[in-house]
Amino acid sequence: MFKQRVLTALVLAPLALLAVFYLPLAGFALFVSLAFLLGAWEWSGFCGLNRSARVAYTALTAVLLAALYVLQPIALQTLFADTLTFTMVLTGVIWWLLAVVLVLTYPRSQACWAGRDWLKALMGWLTLVPAWSAIVYVRGLDYPVAEFTGAWLIFGLLGLVWAADIGGYIVGKPFGKHKLLPKVSPGKTLEGMLGGMALVLLLVSAVGFWKDWPAQIAYWYLAAVILTALSVFGDLTESMFKRAAGKKDSGAFLPGHGGILDRIDSLTATAPLYALLLALFGGFS
Repeated sequence: MFKQRVLTALVLAPLALLAVFYLPLAGFALFVSLAFLLGAWEWSGFCGLNRSARVAYTALTAVLLAALYVLQPIALQTLFADTLTFTMVLTGVIWWLLAVVLVLTYPRSQACWAGRDWLKALMGWLTLVPAWSAIVYVRGLDYPVAEFTGAWLIFGLLGLVWAADIGGYIVGKPFGKHKLLPKVSPGKTLEGMLGGMALVLLLVSAVGFWKDWPAQIAYWYLAAVILTALSVFGDLTESMFKRAAGKKDSGAFLPGHGGILDRIDSLTATAPLYALLLALFGGFS
């Protein structure tokens, strides 16, 4: 299983980076849309829907993403100047704050949404659609002037998510003894979360050293800690819905990794806040 997981990651990571750096904005938006539509199909499996209803849910998600693509400026420079994009990003941030509360209070919180397929379906859209909007917004930053600015920013987000995941695995697997939230995910440990955070902070320090320790480095560290914690809750939120649905993995699209949602859950959680932080502190207001 571990070997299969590594081989799949060795294929997926370069493919994702090629899409980030070398696809035009429209192609990148389509690439992200395809991944998120697979995620929507998997999410529909959490909702107790039959096959035709799952197809309809995925098709409706495609309509929502297509509408966003038409209505959202593809290379937006000022987040607060476009009401739709700002609303989507803010909606995503608010949803993930709520999701953190749902995870922390599980299984009591399950009474709010268990048995309500429409509410779980709505939660799926709140997970996927604002994240799509945020990712496309970040990729388009500075595009008319410097087409790779947004690509490097997306790379930074992916690096943070991957570092949190890798650090969590290499520390949590051999040393994890204190369960983080065992009722949600028995495999997650406090040591693993701290290991992921340590690797992320090491990565931020390396970038800070490369950039000759810019004045805003303190904001980078603070943002890294918050985003890393949120990435963990992205994973835990999906685990919560999987547990309630009686599923081990969200799907079987990726050998050794389970489903697409199992790979993008942390990304969907962090992308809206990352976009908002860039708008507030990154000079892209």
